[in-house]
Amino acid sequence: MAEPLPHPATPADAAPKRKIPKPLVRFGRIALVVVVAWLLLRLLRDVSWYDVGAAVAHLSVWQIAVLLVAVLLRRALLAAPLALLITGLGYLRAMVNDVAAASVAMIAPSPSDVVIRLAMLRSWGIDTTNAASGLTVSTLLFYVARLAAPVGGFLLFWATRTFYAPFAWAALLFGSAAALLLGGLLYALRAERTAAKLGRLLGSLLRRVRPSTRGPDVWAGLLVDFQSHSAERMRRRGALAVASQIALVAVEASVLILCLVFVGVKLDGPTLAILACSFLIVYPLSGLPMMGAGILDATYAAFVADHSTVAATDLVAGLLVWRVAVQLLPVVVGLLTVLVWRRLNAKTGGA
Repeated sequence: MAEPLPHPATPADAAPKRKIPKPLVRFGRIALVVVVAWLLLRLLRDVSWYDVGAAVAHLSVWQIAVLLVAVLLRRALLAAPLALLITGLGYLRAMVNDVAAASVAMIAPSPSDVVIRLAMLRSWGIDTTNAASGLTVSTLLFYVARLAAPVGGFLLFWATRTFYAPFAWAALLFGSAAALLLGGLLYALRAERTAAKLGRLLGSLLRRVRPSTRGPDVWAGLLVDFQSHSAERMRRRGALAVASQIALVAVEASVLILCLVFVGVKLDGPTLAILACSFLIVYPLSGLPMMGAGILDATYAAFVADHSTVAATDLVAGLLVWRVAVQLLPVVVGLLTVLVWRRLNAKTGGA
């Protein structure tokens, strides 16, 4: 049987796709590893691991209880936008959904966390448009707060110490990204006509690929519903959702400072300021995989060590306790939550 003739190349096929050159990617990875290794060596060269172990092991019962309450408050603030922006979800289910997704994101690549979120919401009878719009807007608000945090860190350091160029550049870079993201969100919440146009365009493109799919008008209606639902929830609950994310940043910094104090860091006004400022500056790094493990820790420790007399041993011990409290513990709880949800969902005949 004769082989079929090759399909003639179209201009789009012939045009090579623009990709980042592999040597540049390799160089970037090597540079990142070198910088992180240098920061870690700076941090670890003066560390007494015996003292680290002793500091962690000698946490008292009341200190552990305080940390558990602080971590619970942190999780409640993380889940607040979901509860506020998804109609009929409720606070308890929002916390269950958030901790389950966070645990899955730690061990599986994206979008595994989105899949488990949507599956849980469907099993609870949440409408798809309601769920998708709430998840989208709450995620955007979370990243706006995360990216805006260095601005607060720079201003606090400038007010309590002096102007510091690295903090200023971080504030400018991440603050600009936060402003662009917030501006895009506010525009999208008001752009009903744009949503309809995008829906028709998407429907037309999908129909070319699969003629049996929904038409452009149907897709336009879906995107308009998505946009209008998001806008309505933000008008009613947006202020509370934004306030919860501002409070979240403050609680995140407080949890780390508590961990450092509990392992022996002596707290005074100047030390408190540098601990808080440094965390706000590096906070966007927590958006990296594994919450920026290694990168965030080394960068934070470098900033603190350069502007205070906090010992490297205390920094490592405090960061270790912090990682266990905000990362390891929620992963364990989240995985148990997923297992319980799957079992209950199977008994009730859910998806």
